Amino acid sequence: MEPHLADRQASAPRLLALALVTVVALYLVWAAFHDITHGEADLTAEYACLCACAAWFAYVGMSLFRARHRAVGIVSLAALAAGIWGQREIGPGTTATLSPSYLATVGAMLWFLLLTGILAVMSWRASRHGQHDVEAQHASSSRP
Repeated sequence: MEPHLADRQASAPRLLALALVTVVALYLVWAAFHDITHGEADLTAEYACLCACAAWFAYVGMSLFRARHRAVGIVSLAALAAGIWGQREIGPGTTATLSPSYLATVGAMLWFLLLTGILAVMSWRASRHGQHDVEAQHASSSRP
C-alpha cells in the first residue's frame, strides 16, 4: 500500500477522536461556565477545567494547521483567543447580553461545536476516500 493511502485511512479515526474529545471538552466548558455564573463558592476546579479545555482546543487548532487544514486551524486558534479574551468578563450573576466579551465567549463555543461537525465530516470523507483508493489499487494490481 502506498504511504499516502495509509495516511488517509489512518487519519479518519484520528479526526473522529478529535471530534469526540472536543464534544466532551465543550460540555466541560459549559458546565464550568454554568457554575461560575451561578456563583459557586470555590471556582478553582472550574477555572482549572477551563484551562485544560483551552489547552485541548489549542492542540486541535495546531493539529489541524499542521495537517494542512490551515484555514480551519487558524479560525480555531482565533476563536480560542476570542473566548479567552471574553472569559474575563464572565463571573457570578452574568446573564446573556450583547456585550463583546459575552459574544466572543459564546461565539468561540459555537465555533468549536461547529468544528466537531467539520471533523466528523472530514473523518467520514477520509475513510470513504481511503477505502475507494484501496479498492482502486487492489483492482489495478489484480489485472493481468
